[in-house]
Amino acid sequence: MTEELIYQEILDTPQAILDTIASSRPVAEVIAEEMHRRSIRRLFLIGNGTSYYSSLAAAYSGRLLGKPGAIQFYPMMAGDFRHFTPALNEHDAIIGISASGEFRDVLAVFERWNVEILCVGITQVPGSSITRLASHTLLAGGGQSRVSVMTKTYASTLTAAHLLVLAAARAPQETFQDLQGCAAICEEGIQAAELAIPAILPQIAGFEHAFHFGAGPAYAACLESALKMKEMAILHAEGAETWEMASGSAIILDERSLCVALYSAGAGDSSTADTARHARRWGARVLEIGPQAVAGDMHIPVSSPQYDMFTSLCLVPPLALLAYRLAKSRGYDPDRPAWSERYTDQGMSHAMGQEKA
Repeated sequence: MTEELIYQEILDTPQAILDTIASSRPVAEVIAEEMHRRSIRRLFLIGNGTSYYSSLAAAYSGRLLGKPGAIQFYPMMAGDFRHFTPALNEHDAIIGISASGEFRDVLAVFERWNVEILCVGITQVPGSSITRLASHTLLAGGGQSRVSVMTKTYASTLTAAHLLVLAAARAPQETFQDLQGCAAICEEGIQAAELAIPAILPQIAGFEHAFHFGAGPAYAACLESALKMKEMAILHAEGAETWEMASGSAIILDERSLCVALYSAGAGDSSTADTARHARRWGARVLEIGPQAVAGDMHIPVSSPQYDMFTSLCLVPPLALLAYRLAKSRGYDPDRPAWSERYTDQGMSHAMGQEKA
């Protein structure tokens, strides 16, 4: 029997969160103290793809905990930051996220700025290029991914980024405890998905279009879960912020569409629920994931952490499992994707576990 590598990585995600907290929190606190000594006022979190979505999710922690005059957090795509760099000074810092430690745009930014600006790398791979270029490095726990469609690495690099943001924001101890509690919520969510997916698959296997939407931290989870749907199930999937979904994708929803509504138990959930109801009324099938379901269609129950800024850690793994099972039902092997050549053609060999790009 062929080993299911991605499936195992999904199951490993809760432990990867715990391992990252255990190994990275002391380092994050040391880095945060240096930020305060340097009077850092702006912290740019950069990455591409999954790493950008981690940057976006972690920035919500800084935004929700932020106070006037404290450090401000800005997520940006690494390529955009590299070629359209903001005006920087000694009161800025850059966090570059790259699971492989070899993503070319992050490395180029660090090569340019690591003397003048505090540069912090977050990676899974000891000894990778980013560890040599960064002023400091956070090594995310859980081990290096063995597959090109990364799952646990999203959770571990995001956990490391959350730790650094919490430490920089001098967040209360209870926030760190809540972050750790996400591991248990994540495990429960994966188990709930295991139970729900067999009934869901026959209802969605024929779709070619999926629209994931949510508000605030759930929006970051939408982007990552839609990416997993594309990479594994090989169908068109979009991640949209709830209010943008209402004014954009809503015009093409009908019985040929799958909508995935993500809830965080936060301020934007009522608007997400309204959009889910409308989508169902317009004929789309609606899968809701989170602590509530209002559309009367499909639901994967997942609890929310006390602080909704950690929502992405809890919502993405069950949806990654759905994408994996959907891929199998559609005849694809996500562990050995046919699109790998397209990545290497673009010079993204780092994503395939090969030489650096």
